[in-house]
Amino acid sequence: MPDRASEVADYKRGYACVDGEFVPAATASVSIFDHSFLYGDGVFESIVCRGGRPFALRPHLDRLWASCQYLRITPPCDRDRIAALITELLERNGLADGYVRVVVSRGEGYPVSDPRKAVNPKLVISVQGASAAARPRDVGVKLAIASTRRIPPICLEPRVKSNNYLNHIVAKLEAIGAGADDAILLDIDGNVAELPVANIFVRHGDVLSTPPANGILAGITRETVMRLVSGGAAGPGLRVEQRVMAPYDLFTASEVFIVGTGTGVAFVSSIDGRQVGDGTAGPATTRLMDAYADLLARGGPDAADLEPQLTGKGA
Repeated sequence: MPDRASEVADYKRGYACVDGEFVPAATASVSIFDHSFLYGDGVFESIVCRGGRPFALRPHLDRLWASCQYLRITPPCDRDRIAALITELLERNGLADGYVRVVVSRGEGYPVSDPRKAVNPKLVISVQGASAAARPRDVGVKLAIASTRRIPPICLEPRVKSNNYLNHIVAKLEAIGAGADDAILLDIDGNVAELPVANIFVRHGDVLSTPPANGILAGITRETVMRLVSGGAAGPGLRVEQRVMAPYDLFTASEVFIVGTGTGVAFVSSIDGRQVGDGTAGPATTRLMDAYADLLARGGPDAADLEPQLTGKGA
């Protein structure tokens, strides 16, 4: 029989980068006194890669810097250095298609919540290959509306992509308990906000709508899809708008789809057990799936053209 203790899980294989040093991912470590481990005091970015190229790297790093600035964490090196470390890490792992995760924590310090006790920020970069268990594009996502509400901006700024995702995890636990794949979070007023790690769009007639950027983490994939729609990728005559939506707008939509770094563009087949459309990907969603996949595959000029317009947005 194989020695289970000697086996390395797929997600631990290859190399990671810790404070600029390349080490085996299976043995990479962070102190138990790191304030991100203790309190979620840190920020991160997840970046999709195709053909060995990180997509929209600059806006991701810009948002990382903005999140650090908001939390008064000084990144341990500059953007160009992190970009170079990402490139080298992808090469060392021989990874063409997958994901990069960049984490900056406040660092190690005395185990109290006082941020002044941690003065040396930590940088960790890891990569993952495209999951073999990824959802086939013809299989829809089943969503459930969670009773757990999205933390309002008056309590915590949603544009900060922090390491504390407990609010979203509780919502996802609700969805799993209801037999769904993922959760829809409403805001404190009962309006549609977002998913734990994705944004949402609905179609009514010739309009594709998504919740407004205030109160959510407005993703870079969301912004990319909005620009694709504006360029006609969803079909002739279709336009996109940001507006406040209630659950009613979800239940009466002809198409619903979600977007995110890990999700890409995926259609929603049901919400709270109610079938969306005919339960398959609608025409606008299908076109956007193709357009987004093509954009990732081509990378290069198209991705670079998008980046300046996306700076400061979410992922």
